[in-house]
Order: sequence, then C-alpha cells, then structure tokens
Amino acid sequence: MALATSYNVSGDREALTNFLTILEPEDCPKTSSFAKTTKVTNTFQTWQADTLANVDFAGVLEGQDVNAFNNEAANRARFGNYIQKFWRPWMVSDLQEASDPAGTDGEVANSKVKAMRELKRSIEAAVGSDNDMQADTGLLPYKTRGLGKWIQSTAQTVNPVPTAFLTPAGNIDTTATASLTEATFNGVFRSIFTQNGGRRAYSLFAGPNLMTAINTFQRVEGAAGTTKTYQVTQDASSNQIDLDVSVYKGSFHTVTIIPDMFNGLLDGSAVTTTTNQQMARGYVIDPQLVGIGTMLGVDSMELENQGGGRRGLVQSALLLLVKNPRGLGKFAGSS
Repeated sequence: MALATSYNVSGDREALTNFLTILEPEDCPKTSSFAKTTKVTNTFQTWQADTLANVDFAGVLEGQDVNAFNNEAANRARFGNYIQKFWRPWMVSDLQEASDPAGTDGEVANSKVKAMRELKRSIEAAVGSDNDMQADTGLLPYKTRGLGKWIQSTAQTVNPVPTAFLTPAGNIDTTATASLTEATFNGVFRSIFTQNGGRRAYSLFAGPNLMTAINTFQRVEGAAGTTKTYQVTQDASSNQIDLDVSVYKGSFHTVTIIPDMFNGLLDGSAVTTTTNQQMARGYVIDPQLVGIGTMLGVDSMELENQGGGRRGLVQSALLLLVKNPRGLGKFAGSS
C-alpha cells in the first residue's frame, strides 16, 4: 500500500521562521561618550591652545621698576580638523515592499533601522581611525583626522599640529600586547602626568588583545613552561571568579577600561580580528580634551520615489575635535 510521506508528497508549504539575526560588532563607545557640544559652522573648524611660561621664582629687587614685559599670547597656537560626511542610502522596490518578508516589520522599516546602525559603526571607525584629514577636491571627499593620527609624536603631513602641542613620545607605548607589563602601562600615565600635573580620570578605549593583557596584570606567577598561578580577590560565597579589570587606579590616574573593536583602522579596512591595529590599539582619553563637532546631526530621510520603489538615506557630517594632543595617550603595539 502506498504511503504518503514528507519526502514523496509535493505541495508542502515552505517553512521560514519569523526572525532575522545580525551578529556584528556595533557598540560605539567613543562616539557615545565624547561630548557633542560644538556646533561646526565651516568645513574646516579651528580652535586654539596655549601653554604656560616656565616657572620664575628668582624674586624681584626692592624698588625695582618694571622695564620689560611679556607677550602672554606668544605661545598660543591654532589648529583644526575637516568635517567628514557620512551617509547610508537604501532603496526597496515596490514589489518587495508589497511582499511579506519573514523576520522584519517590512523591508522599508528594516532598511531604515539597519542603515542607521551601519552609519553609527562607520562614524565610530572614522573617529578611532589612523586616517589623516583631507580636503574635498571634487574627486576625493572631506575626511576628518582620527585619533590614531592626532595622537602621535611626529608632525602630520596635512595641517600638522604645532610642535609644542604634539603628543610626547612617552605618552605612546609600542610594546607588543603579549609583552606589555604593568610598569610599562603605568609609564604612559606617568608621562601624561608630566604634561598636565594632575591625577585625572581617563577612559581607555582598548582593543581585545590589549584588554586581555591588562586583565593579567599582577595575577600570573610561574616561569614559562611551568604551571601558572592566578591571584584573584573574590568573595568565595559568590561561586564566581572575576578576572575583569574595568577600572584601574594607579599613582597618576584612575582609568576606566572600555572594550572597543573600532580602533586603528584605515579607510577601506575591514573590521576583522586579524588586524593588529584593531586588536591591540588603545587610546587614553581625557574627556575634557576630546569632543565631536557636528555640522549635520544624524538624520533619516526619505527621498522621492521615482517609480522603482521607496528610497532614502541616513546621514551626518561631523569632525573629531582634539583640544590638546599633549594630554592624550596611545597603546600602539602589535598583537
């Protein structure tokens, strides 16, 4: 007797579960935390910085008249950055809009939300990039200088930071993350302290390999090839072992350590775990010295339907504002 089974009967409806999953890095800690108080009014925005004169405690003779004066504006310098425009256009055909897709509330709504998520990732990557600033030539677009290019001890090629305001070499560590020691780590903050003279609170936006290196500070005992002993301080009743260092307090600093996948990229680079700069890069940020200048806020708009379907874009135009690179630091070793 013939038996109807799932494999010899045609006409069964296709089964498609009603969800859609996207798994990609998309946390944007830098642009989420940087101040956005500056309204940009030109494609190239400038600002000023100054220094204090060397201390003078030689004293003044009694009865001595003033016969020499100081120009208190002599050391003032001006530098700036170009804006960069970001957008993510989308389009959904009229036939697709009339369809009933699984996993979304419709392709138009999904396109708007997804484009916004992608735009924010692109902005985060640009802010943390090694890109230098670039003027719009009609063939090449405006680009804003990223943190990797602001925080360097040598002059940039385009609109260089004045020498007196470059990041000191001591603020930048190039030790491979596998060899990074706690003493070396603290040395970066000691160098920054010599620039600002204060014990301040910083944020360290750290790639995964740098995070791993910091999490092992003061915990590993034993020579290479021997059994490793990890030292932890933990409430035994919790039944948990916590090996995460999220806040580090040292002699010259308190630093909040924030994992970040969007550091050290160049324009066109993919977000990949094989990129040394991305995995090992870390930026030491004084929140008083860094901000986002906005020319066009993040905006979502629909464009005219020209017959093929609904279309639109999300866009923004902004620049990275670094008030004084001397007070910042960088971990720029390889993985």
